[in-house]
Amino acid sequence: MPRRLGEKERKTGYMYFNVENVKTNMSLDEILEIIFSRGEEYRKIAKEILEGIKEIAVKEDRKTMTINSEEMSKIINEKLGSRRKSMAYRVLSEFLIPMGLISYRREDGTYTLSQDFKNALIRIGTAYVRWMKR
Repeated sequence: MPRRLGEKERKTGYMYFNVENVKTNMSLDEILEIIFSRGEEYRKIAKEILEGIKEIAVKEDRKTMTINSEEMSKIINEKLGSRRKSMAYRVLSEFLIPMGLISYRREDGTYTLSQDFKNALIRIGTAYVRWMKR
């Protein structure tokens, strides 16, 4: 695991979507298509990581969708390979963690699928409506 895993500034990409294509029953692929509209490789890596966390947590019958650092390393090595390891940690630290899709607890080295992404989108919508009413 990298020594300085944490939030980093996002360097590239932008979120783009056609409002008519956003549905409440979208697949993970469709959601990631919006988040990583210009980064197909990042999209693939994010999908493997998110599905890997969910798969391990469900298989182990955990109360939360949480895995430890060793399990994250296993996901990256098995699903992505050692050649894409640094890119996988870049996707984690520059996108998935800052955007709130995954939360990372440095103290115990755990990764959890988070609701912070959903909550941030709700706050954006609320702020937009408030701005319109001013």
